[in-house]
Amino acid sequence: MIFTLIPHEHTLKVWPQVAEMLDKAAKTTDGRFDKLSILDELMERTIELWVIYDDRDPVAALTTRVVPYKGFKTLSIDWVGGDRMNGWLDNVMSTLKQYAKDQGCSRLEGRGRMGWKKVLGRYGWKPDYIAYELELDNE
Repeated sequence: MIFTLIPHEHTLKVWPQVAEMLDKAAKTTDGRFDKLSILDELMERTIELWVIYDDRDPVAALTTRVVPYKGFKTLSIDWVGGDRMNGWLDNVMSTLKQYAKDQGCSRLEGRGRMGWKKVLGRYGWKPDYIAYELELDNE
C-alpha cells in the first residue's frame, strides 16, 4: 500500500474518491462537521489531505494540520476514514512521525472516539484529556 500527501492543487481531483470515507468520520461529531466542512478546510489550505492507495484504489484517507502552541508545534491528525487499517497503520505512523519532524513539530495529536485508545496505544499514544458536553434544551 502507498501512503501519500495529495498536493493542494489536486484536492478536487481526488476528493470524489475519498469524500465518503471522511464523511463517516465527520458524522461522529454530532453535527459539528460534515464532508463539506472538511472540503472547505482543504480548499482554504488549513488542512492537508493524505490518501492510502492499494494499487490505484483509495482504501483510506486522513487529514493533518500543523498547530502552533506556545513553545512547540504539533501535527494534528483531524479526520481518518476508510478500511483495512491493519494493512496501512504502521506505514502511516512512521511517515507522519517523520513528516511532523520535518515540519518542526515535536508531537503528534488527534481527537477521536474512545476506540482509538486501544489502536493508538500500540504506538505509544496516550489519552491527554476528555471532552464533556451538555446538551441544552429550549426551556
